[in-house]
Order: sequence, then C-alpha cells, then structure tokens
Amino acid sequence: MLNTKENLHTLTEISLAKHKLWSIEGDRRGDVINCLIGTLWITQEGDLKDYILESYRDFWVTKPGTVVVQALDDAQFKYNLNDLPSHIEINPQPIRHSLRSRLNHPLR
Repeated sequence: MLNTKENLHTLTEISLAKHKLWSIEGDRRGDVINCLIGTLWITQEGDLKDYILESYRDFWVTKPGTVVVQALDDAQFKYNLNDLPSHIEINPQPIRHSLRSRLNHPLR
C-alpha cells in the first residue's frame, strides 16, 4: 500500500497498477481525487458507502480520517490538496430544518 504521509506536498499525480492500494491519513476534508485513467474504488473512514470513480470523474473527501483508493484496473489519478489549513469547508452544507420544534407544541 502506498501512503503519501511523508511526501504529501510533492506527490499529486499517482499511478496504480490493478488491485494496488493507496491511502492518506488525517483530516483531508475538501481534498479532491481526479480520476485520469482507469477505475478507482474509494472508501473513507466513517462513511458506510464505497465509491467507484471512473475516468474524468472527481471525488471530494467529506469525512475526517483515512481515505483508501484501490485501482480496479491500471489507473492514474491526481490528488488535489485543499488549501485551507484546517481542511474544512469554508461554507458547509446548509442544514435544512423542515420540522417545527416539538417544544413549541403541547403533546396531545
């Protein structure tokens, strides 16, 4: 498994042979994986979903923790670092409140 923990600032384009793994640790929210060639399987810590990323598609890291990428066939991708020091989105997704508070309504 390739891990870019030591050379995070220099390695942005990664080539993986079929079935090889690559991972990155830490709070990487906001980073983007751009699949250039091939097909990638992506999973991120704390997310119950797995993702299949095909050529010319992007994946945004949305959870803190380890991100693992596996090549389903020979693949190449770019890993773009979020420029924010804390790696957290400037404008988080809005929270939508659709139900009124139950505190304002007496129980029946």
